Amino acid sequence: MTWTSDFNTRFLAFISTRYPHQTTLMDAIRYSLDAPGKRLRPQFVEESARLIGLSPLVSEPISFAIELVHIFSLIHDDLPCLDDDDLRRGIPTTHIKFNEPQALLAGDALMIMALETFSLSITQVSAQSYQNGFRFFLECIGVNGMIGGQSLELEIKKPSLSDLIRIQSQKTGALFKSAVLTPLLLKGLSQHDSQYKDAEKYADAFGYAFQIADDLEDESQDLASQSNKNILHHIGKEKAIQMAVAKLTECELAGKFSATNLVLKKLQHP
Repeated sequence: MTWTSDFNTRFLAFISTRYPHQTTLMDAIRYSLDAPGKRLRPQFVEESARLIGLSPLVSEPISFAIELVHIFSLIHDDLPCLDDDDLRRGIPTTHIKFNEPQALLAGDALMIMALETFSLSITQVSAQSYQNGFRFFLECIGVNGMIGGQSLELEIKKPSLSDLIRIQSQKTGALFKSAVLTPLLLKGLSQHDSQYKDAEKYADAFGYAFQIADDLEDESQDLASQSNKNILHHIGKEKAIQMAVAKLTECELAGKFSATNLVLKKLQHP
């Protein structure tokens, strides 16, 4: 059994047990949770936790919470008021399968479910560690993180390179940072600890590299309308790839996370 299939089994069993309600809303939620996905963010949580010896009693609910937030963001991104997508990974998006109001509510509910799920770790760590980890988790999602980055992307019609890097670091990178760094905070590490700084450097590098790989995929699909909103348009394909590879491979922790090789392959064989 692969890590992804094992995680899916645990994740979907948790949802079925904790949220057994038979409603249209839960049907929409389960449909979204069951869609194909790499589960990179929860894998980061569990690998980061193993690096520092954080108990699975803490890391598992955090990994579930991170994935719930990620799926919330996908449902909302696909809505007509944002990206207006009919398909995601080859299947109808949630608002197409159900309807726009139910998809909107499914996304809202997933955010609440994420917070509820995160809270299951509270009895396993110190009060200060929980406060630090939970606050960081929220920051990575909110106005200075993923949601704020999405808003900036909508607002800035002709972004500069610095605009794009800021948008990327919030919209895409912040949730990766939360996945890598929240376990360290829950373990009791300080943001001033060298191990935390090494992990932060890796998370920043991975977020940048992941975005470049995503831009390369868009380019291969000839999404010309998006060209002025990706970094490739500003610095060129080759330079963007070189920078992403260099940032990632310079990190001491690059070899400790499974997703590193996945993204490097995409960058080196676009």
